[in-house]
Amino acid sequence: MADDLIFLTPDQKQLFDANGYLLLEGLYSAAEIEEMRRQFHQLVTQTADLPQNMSCSHMELPEGYEPDPFNPQNVAGMMDQPLANDYWFDQFTEPRIVGAMADLLGPNIDFHNGKIRNKPPGFHCDQSWHQDWPYERHSEPNLAAAITYLDSTDVEAGATEVWPGSHHRGELPTIEGHTISEDLVPTEERVVLKAQAGDVAIIHVLVVHRAGHNYTPISRNAIINEYKTMETIDRWNNRCALAGLPLTRNKKMLMPRVANHQSPTIELRQPQTGQ
Repeated sequence: MADDLIFLTPDQKQLFDANGYLLLEGLYSAAEIEEMRRQFHQLVTQTADLPQNMSCSHMELPEGYEPDPFNPQNVAGMMDQPLANDYWFDQFTEPRIVGAMADLLGPNIDFHNGKIRNKPPGFHCDQSWHQDWPYERHSEPNLAAAITYLDSTDVEAGATEVWPGSHHRGELPTIEGHTISEDLVPTEERVVLKAQAGDVAIIHVLVVHRAGHNYTPISRNAIINEYKTMETIDRWNNRCALAGLPLTRNKKMLMPRVANHQSPTIELRQPQTGQ
């Protein structure tokens, strides 16, 4: 019911239900994204100090490109960043994002996994069109990813591309592993998410999408946290850090802020009974 929504508007929920994705523009303020970029820069430049149970991957610099000073080691990926420090714990338990997930998926939300996906200068994505579902099967597809953009994205500047409404088609056939054939994705229905720093895109686990290339001299960086409903049972042996951590029950937030920084709070409304 619309009266039960924690954070989103009824129109936003309707858009997500129809399209399978939702772009929350300006969710983070300029001050918040400045701090997140500062924390992120420390994360990707001091990789030797990361906990050993975090993983980190680097990209070779393509010919004709120079490293971006913001990400000088060309860190392309990182898993389990919530283990890095209190700031990154608070980042995946952010009440606005968790509240949105409860509005979209259900009242009982658990954490699924956290990762960083960067597109350094010259990045070329080889994954192509895919659904996340084959990578992370559960008893039912009640999962979604929240992509927090630290940099603006556009065509050939690291933008995410989606096929709206494709989650209604169920699991699509694949070629070469989990890749969905280009022929199955209508050209006229593709949407490029031209996000700005501070925007957050929420993408359903069955939505067909792909990461864009980055042919600019600036690294395009994003944090991806995934969430699921408590009732959705893991079928792929998820060993990621903090997997299954309860975040909401009956739309009540369970995780307090733990770091010494300010973050806006949202007024939680208890679901009305008898509706």
